[in-house]
Amino acid sequence: MSGVQPEVDAAKAAVGQLNSANINEIKAYKMPPDAVSDVLQGVLRLMGQDDTSWNAMKKFLGQTGVVQSILNFDARLVSKDIRNKVNKIIKEKPMSFEQSVITSVSRACAPLAAWVKANVKYSEALLKIEPLTNELNGLMNKLQKSQYRMAECVRALDELDGSV
Repeated sequence: MSGVQPEVDAAKAAVGQLNSANINEIKAYKMPPDAVSDVLQGVLRLMGQDDTSWNAMKKFLGQTGVVQSILNFDARLVSKDIRNKVNKIIKEKPMSFEQSVITSVSRACAPLAAWVKANVKYSEALLKIEPLTNELNGLMNKLQKSQYRMAECVRALDELDGSV
């Protein structure tokens, strides 16, 4: 997972550079180029929206704080179903998510393409390490209980020492 996190961070940094002019550039299309549509479908799917029509895309882009909501996105919330839908888009239209291609079509959409790919990879990595994370949490809980029990025993021992 350590190889995926820098990719996610870089994608977030690029998305963080988007401004209202960039968003307006995308919204200005009467009908977006296929690559832009594919990337925005990926964004909407990751954000949990099933409607990926152009009207839904424009409505999403018109929301106040859209960039912030993308930046605050938690890949842990990506379900298997959503991940499969986004992976399908990426596999069916790989050129739309290729940096050189999407940059030539829409500079504003290029960071979103990187963000979609990075978050899909990150959610897959999280899924793979979930059993280990759960085990770690269980072990940490046991450790905390053991430390509490040890502190109780130390207190009892101190009491006994005091009475002796």
